[in-house]
Amino acid sequence: GLNVHHHLDSLSRTEAIKRIHHAGYHITPAQVIDKSINKMDNYFTLDRGTADGVSPEMGVMGIEGVVGIVYKCTEHYSLVMPLLNSNSSISCKVSGSDYFGYLRWHGGDSRYAMLYDLPRYSNVEPGDTIVTSGSSSFFPEGVMVGTVEEAYPSVDGLYMTLKIQLSTPFAQLEHAFVVSKMDAEEWAELQQLLNP
Repeated sequence: GLNVHHHLDSLSRTEAIKRIHHAGYHITPAQVIDKSINKMDNYFTLDRGTADGVSPEMGVMGIEGVVGIVYKCTEHYSLVMPLLNSNSSISCKVSGSDYFGYLRWHGGDSRYAMLYDLPRYSNVEPGDTIVTSGSSSFFPEGVMVGTVEEAYPSVDGLYMTLKIQLSTPFAQLEHAFVVSKMDAEEWAELQQLLNP
């Protein structure tokens, strides 16, 4: 039964890679070789570095969604600032809407984070999908971040605050992809290949 599962896993992986590639991003597969999830400021280590084309400020994702952003690199390793870090702030939106906010983590449970600054009239329900907004170059638009667990007005009543169940299982994470934006020339070449 193991092979079937592995086959399914590699299928979804291929699909994820294709989608990102079509959005004009390079993909570098990596293994998570070290991580913490129970500190205030967690870091993950990947077995890819500058020799593999990885550099700081690149996005990192897994099959299930966003992991974080490359913070520092050596030749063969990278330190990643995951969503589970108090300095992490990723621009996200409610899928299918134009409601934007910022995802922050305040320690504690690695399965949840908070989304701030959504306009208070945002029509958001528990179960709604949260994805990257595409407004930063770290990630293409629409990469899965999580689902809404709870929604409540901010203290001043001007905004909505959402509790988000993160889609990436950080405690079990072993594989990741570093994503980097192609330069304009490469992107044009890829477009020609995709639309001959």
